Amino acid sequence: MFDKMIFTAIINIDTEAKDIAERNKLEQWNNAQRIKYESSDIAKFTGIYINIKENRIQIKCSLHKYYNNKIFERLENDNMFTITEARRAIYSLFEEIGISAGRAVITNFEIGLNIPTNNEPIQYIELVQSINTGKAVKIEKELFNDANYKKHRQKTTEKHKNIKKIFKVYDKGFEKADRKRTPPDTDEKILRIETAYKRQYIKIEDFLSTDNISRLTATFYRDWNSVEFTRHVTADKGTRTGEIINAKNIILLGRAAYLKQSKTELENGLISPKQYRTIREFIRDWDGNKHKYRMLLTEHETEYSDKLKSLFKIASN
Repeated sequence: MFDKMIFTAIINIDTEAKDIAERNKLEQWNNAQRIKYESSDIAKFTGIYINIKENRIQIKCSLHKYYNNKIFERLENDNMFTITEARRAIYSLFEEIGISAGRAVITNFEIGLNIPTNNEPIQYIELVQSINTGKAVKIEKELFNDANYKKHRQKTTEKHKNIKKIFKVYDKGFEKADRKRTPPDTDEKILRIETAYKRQYIKIEDFLSTDNISRLTATFYRDWNSVEFTRHVTADKGTRTGEIINAKNIILLGRAAYLKQSKTELENGLISPKQYRTIREFIRDWDGNKHKYRMLLTEHETEYSDKLKSLFKIASN
């Protein structure tokens, strides 16, 4: 389930740095009497990026891609990746680099799941509106279209530098094609859900402890099981379209919020006084009429919930 990770550790610049640099084919740079080592173009083929500056080593990699490259000789992360495989990959990575995993801490990491879908991922992303995070007190976070991608190919919660936890849902096939600058594979329908944790400081042994893994995976499932999808509103026969729209807005926003929104639209000239009166009267009479309206789940939401549950059981082992 784990993907991109950033590790750091303190090393001896005089006795360890050169050996690590030679072992991992790092390039050496001299700057103001200080030596720095960093990954060469070889990293494009290994997916492991290393930087040594003074007495600090930083390692960046997609753990999922690293594992696939070692086992299947393909630098991709579009298949299933379990917790057990992630544990093996971390220890293998540090053994390969030439430093003990016990000396390193994790500063950034991602936990996610690939969900094969019956329909194009763009359809699911378009329907996703928000995610509810938190255990005791739920906090609703809106998912926005990511400006770096085409519309409904990726949505994220706010990505301000001070936010430590970011949620992301995207079209995995489109992301892979965009990265490689190739046409998307129309047969590859994979919805990727992901939680990114920034500005962490966790020792690897603590990170991989049973309690911590259980907490992280349980939180991941709870968060992503709370995703709010746009739903269809149906009504009794003969109900006008305008009334269905008003009913949907009441269900989604609540009566007070919908009335406030409508009043703002009236003041800004977006709706006429007559339209505002109609909305206000519809809200006033809602209790007597709400039995005529029903909010229905889409097939996309049902499929997402079922596959999230089944695939999570596999990935969390």
